[in-house]
Amino acid sequence: MNDAAARRPTHRRFSAAFLAVLALAGVRAEAVENGSADVPALLIVAGVGGTPEHRERFSGWARDLCAAALEAPAPGRVRVLVERLPEDGEPEASCAPVARSTQEELAREIEAARGPEAAGAGLVLVLIGHGSAGSSPRFQLPGPDLSPERLGEMLSGFGSGPVTVAHLGSAAGAFLPALAGPGRVVLAATRAGETNETRFPRHFIAALAGDEGDRNKDGRLSVLEAFDFARRGVEREYEQEGLLRTEHALLDDNGDGVGSLEPEMAAGMDGVLAGRRALLIRSGEAVADTSADTPEIRRLVAERDALAARVDALREAREGMEEEAYLAELETLLLQIAEIAERIAALREETP
Repeated sequence: MNDAAARRPTHRRFSAAFLAVLALAGVRAEAVENGSADVPALLIVAGVGGTPEHRERFSGWARDLCAAALEAPAPGRVRVLVERLPEDGEPEASCAPVARSTQEELAREIEAARGPEAAGAGLVLVLIGHGSAGSSPRFQLPGPDLSPERLGEMLSGFGSGPVTVAHLGSAAGAFLPALAGPGRVVLAATRAGETNETRFPRHFIAALAGDEGDRNKDGRLSVLEAFDFARRGVEREYEQEGLLRTEHALLDDNGDGVGSLEPEMAAGMDGVLAGRRALLIRSGEAVADTSADTPEIRRLVAERDALAARVDALREAREGMEEEAYLAELETLLLQIAEIAERIAALREETP
């Protein structure tokens, strides 16, 4: 038997395992149909561009991000704030902005995301624009610019509820200390002192708009997956152009406000919460109502996500492995994920 023939059963078993992971994801499609899934509000803020070119770029990115979110089977509340509203007579674009991106409107939208209809689903806040460094860092908005401390005050009403902040502008790392805390995932496109125009937003939005960012192909794009996709895209661009990289993205989700360049799903490290938190859900089969999850279910979910992280690490190491060994280890991990997913599904069915 030749090598290709010997590998065929492994490929068939691998396919079956992968399909089992998707089929036994332990989710409730009826949550989509009934609108009962806890989907966080998405608030997209395009700040001051400084030039017409940058203003259009930032507002265009905001529209693209909004459009990607609205393509999900169970989108939550999506709101867009921009520097300048369309003038009368201008054609209304998809995902039309609801207001200008002033501090006042930002605070109003954040408060609305905590309203009774939100049911504790939380908030994903995306900042697109320019930032300033120094002793008083700011995110540039029409009118008074936004300080890390002021944004922290606006978000304080969520307590330890699920909040994700993605600051995609320059000098974004300066916001980490003021925003970090329990239940928080904070992404920064750059370190605190890096003030060049960022490339990160384009890759971050591409992760949400396409399928490549979903590395474990489970139908849900986690915050960690989107971060890694964008980070690697930026690194690849600089390498291809032979340039010294002037932006280094950071992620903090363990509450220490420091941020990691390469987060991973390991206990006590940045990446655990981001790996579990869905940024975008692309298929109805991947939407789960987790509000009634028991401690045992949450333990199993964490175990499943840790195995998924091992799948990611294995795929990273594939080039240095024998193909047969790679496929065998991948099959083992996927079958373990499928078994855990089946147990999660059974327990959720038993939960009143």
